Amino acid sequence: MDFASIGSSSNGIISMDPDVNTFLYDGASHGLRVMPAPHAPKHASVSLTVGEDLYILERNPGTEEEDHSFEALIHRGPSDEIVTDISDEKYAYTVVSDSQIWISTKGGGTFSFDTTSGVWSEAGDWALPFYGRIEYAPELALWFGFTSEGRQLATCDLGAASPTSSPVLQEVWDELAPPLPPRWVPVMSFLLTLGAGKFCVGRMVDMAVAQEGWCRGKSGNDYLDVETFAVLTGVEVVRGSRGALRMIRHKSRRYSVGCSMARLR
Repeated sequence: MDFASIGSSSNGIISMDPDVNTFLYDGASHGLRVMPAPHAPKHASVSLTVGEDLYILERNPGTEEEDHSFEALIHRGPSDEIVTDISDEKYAYTVVSDSQIWISTKGGGTFSFDTTSGVWSEAGDWALPFYGRIEYAPELALWFGFTSEGRQLATCDLGAASPTSSPVLQEVWDELAPPLPPRWVPVMSFLLTLGAGKFCVGRMVDMAVAQEGWCRGKSGNDYLDVETFAVLTGVEVVRGSRGALRMIRHKSRRYSVGCSMARLR
């Protein structure tokens, strides 16, 4: 099941199951109600909030003309939400200027979708220097995310980019003090903005329980017994007296998710 916040000024949380049954939880009233469902299920979707509207994008769109890979949940009033299909083969990673969804693929350039006019335009023939979702921190007027290479926490001023000038990373940090413990293999990364320059960095990590504990499956593939756990780290980004950015590490916590068998490559 996927979850996403909706509305910059509300306490609403949208939930959607694999069958696209959609619900809205209101944190203020503790109420739950059924919402309009998307036209089609989304596999490994990405969601972005623009104003009071929620845009849902599928990472792996189909080739059909009407595959509904890009849809929007548009808020028109207290009881008037509609789902609008705006399918396209491009993918979004961040919001710029409160109304533009920027979409970037390596080798495909970066495109902008104007949520007001519904018009696509090319932001540049360059790719964003990030992997996955990019978060905007208004108190620092900068965008934060993970680098496309190495998955390190980084920051960039996307507002300074132009069609002929690609955005450049300003700072790159390791919130987990290197080197990582032996047998740690980071598999997923998440970033949550907390305001006032504070962030929570989440890493899903696989760790081999025993290097000798592998087995061969019926298909001929080799499998290894691994423990999966989440590492949550609080960080704070501040500006120095001369404007330089500095990252302050706070506490880290590790939570076990359980053990499973991972295929050896």
